[in-house]
Amino acid sequence: MSKDKKPEPKAAPKAAATAAPEGAPNPANQQGVQVIAQYIKDFSFENPNAPESLVSGWPQPETNVQIFLKHQVLKDDVYECSVNFRVEAKAKEKDKICFIIDLSYGALVVLKNIPKENHQPVIMVEVPKLLFPFAREIVANTTSAGGYPPLFLTPISFETIYINEVKRLKEQQGQAAQG
Repeated sequence: MSKDKKPEPKAAPKAAATAAPEGAPNPANQQGVQVIAQYIKDFSFENPNAPESLVSGWPQPETNVQIFLKHQVLKDDVYECSVNFRVEAKAKEKDKICFIIDLSYGALVVLKNIPKENHQPVIMVEVPKLLFPFAREIVANTTSAGGYPPLFLTPISFETIYINEVKRLKEQQGQAAQG
């Protein structure tokens, strides 16, 4: 009886050298923002006048939205950035609070291959742009769960906030130099 010979394994074909075409971007050198984690850092919802505020006799509340941006360097190109909202809805005619939301929504980000002089605009404009839709959804879901129609925050121009902050700081520095 003859023994069946097992075929010898074939060597894997050699990969062709794949050099990036001249002028093509090198992925190792590409700039970008890498989001490591997103999270609710702090959150509260107050509904102090429920159920009275939920009955049909109350007028549509006036809503005041305040936004604050915060960031801190954790190491080199790693930052914690947060978008902080305080939303207060008040029935003006009754001078009573309908609801208050305090939300701090954060992210841990790495700025890859971005020059240090560009870090400030990226963490003050681009990262908040990434976080805003998630914070907006949390606010809408919370107001809905609180018995109100969902409150959809209007889009925010983080560029304008950044430009105004830069102007304010320059004016402050100019006044300090004069004084």
